[in-house]
Amino acid sequence: MNVTKPNISIIITVYNVEKFLVRCLDSIFSQQFSGSFEVIAVDDASVDNSLNILKEYQEKEARLIIVEHKFNKKVSIARETGMKVSRGEYIMHIDSDDWLLSNALEKLYKKCIETDADVIVFNYIKENNFGIRTYVNSINKELITTNKLQVQKYFYSTPWNKIVKKKLTENMICGEVGINMTEDLLYATEILLKAEKICLITESCYVYFENIESLTSNIKPVQLLEIQKIILQQIKLITLKYDAPSPFINNILSYLEKGIYLAISQSIFFINSENKQNNDLINAFRLFPEMTDKRLNKLSMAMSNKYYSFFQVFLRFGIKPVLGIILRRIRK
Repeated sequence: MNVTKPNISIIITVYNVEKFLVRCLDSIFSQQFSGSFEVIAVDDASVDNSLNILKEYQEKEARLIIVEHKFNKKVSIARETGMKVSRGEYIMHIDSDDWLLSNALEKLYKKCIETDADVIVFNYIKENNFGIRTYVNSINKELITTNKLQVQKYFYSTPWNKIVKKKLTENMICGEVGINMTEDLLYATEILLKAEKICLITESCYVYFENIESLTSNIKPVQLLEIQKIILQQIKLITLKYDAPSPFINNILSYLEKGIYLAISQSIFFINSENKQNNDLINAFRLFPEMTDKRLNKLSMAMSNKYYSFFQVFLRFGIKPVLGIILRRIRK
């Protein structure tokens, strides 16, 4: 039997989100969409009622496909699982505590057909636990381009503000290692390097929920620093595979450096530069010729001197984050 492929495959990774899952699913299946779509929910061994909620929802909605991981593989692999199962022309990712705005699929697929872009990037809304919304209008003018450096800043994180051609998601490096942090950067970077035509649009199509209970909200700075070594190793593999130019690589390293300086300053304790974790991180940066001795020395100094780390955060973010870190430490 010849089954028609859906226009869009929507992938949701699910782990202990029983409070939010129905809201997410309702936002998708209530879409007024003239095309066809499928939803692939990858349950990453949830220990709450999430899987049962998915199965109950599937009874009334045949377009929902459930994939079960028997043990927790982490979000990067869960996304890869969903992409391998998907059959659509285009791929979207939605976090299970977020939701789509009405008519999002119609707008996005229409733009896909109109532009034939490999990737379409759109604006979004942030909403916190009090229902207060912030419109993140980082894209203020529609643009179609093949210049990857021109749009790279929109690819430092978040797979969910993009819709991409299915062919771009095949044979990817980013889903080979199971991680729950900074995996967005790996996915978005690899997608950008594989893409030829990129389209930015000004419409907001998505609501990002600032969930204080999420995995990323509860990650400690020390844990984040531990994972950055893996991230750097994966970035090296990705940039080698697609022959990324040095300015492109340097932009990623600068983005990671900012986050690492902030994580160092937020750490509960500061350990000297002889600590194995710090040395491993510095050695991971040494994989890149773009990292000069001067940059590496600054990172080493920040790891061994909290005042110097505060100074580096001040240079990159201003005084407000520094004061916030100091106040939190005083309260402890």
